[in-house]
Amino acid sequence: MTQPQINLTLFRKEFGIPSDFIRSTCKILNIEIEKINNDQYILLNNALLNAENDTILLYAFLESKNTGKIEKTKQKKFDDDAFIKCSNDTDSIRSGYTSILSAGSEVKITKKPKSSIDITSSSIDVRKEEFISLLAEVVSKSVSNQNKSVLNTQEELHNAMEKNWLLTNEQLGTLLGMSKSTIGSKPDGWMRMGFKYSKIKEGTMTLWKVSQYQF
Repeated sequence: MTQPQINLTLFRKEFGIPSDFIRSTCKILNIEIEKINNDQYILLNNALLNAENDTILLYAFLESKNTGKIEKTKQKKFDDDAFIKCSNDTDSIRSGYTSILSAGSEVKITKKPKSSIDITSSSIDVRKEEFISLLAEVVSKSVSNQNKSVLNTQEELHNAMEKNWLLTNEQLGTLLGMSKSTIGSKPDGWMRMGFKYSKIKEGTMTLWKVSQYQF
């Protein structure tokens, strides 16, 4: 094995890219991931696109953050200025996450691309569009979680109280990190995170009124 390899863990940490995004994008772009000595690697050079894979993945990540999709990357229609910037950014720190591994390294393929997929098939395109939408949602949530305040839960609960919003089991469960069924089983007037939750019946639906209590 004489070609330079990209250590995916080190690479994504350098640029703050979620692991789910890396795996999904490699699958979409037919970039084969290999497990070598318990680490995941891809080849540095992409012969098909005549570019480096780290530049391509960084471009795809930035495109997804800006547009929610990776259409230009998938269609190989890169914006020249943006691609050059990605190339400069990866080139400046590439030595930190690439290496030429020894021939005795234990190799195991963990993500084998399906090269037989016909990307002109309309049914395949539909599935890819659905997948890309899901991928964009994962990236959006990851970025959102990184920017959340440590008091985000209390802020949202206080906001619901001030605006007199009645929350569903699912909404309250999302705020408190609990399942919908767990919230539904709670008694009237239970307390958590400095707030009290009172049951309100709206027909057959159970809603929750949020109020702040004092010790």
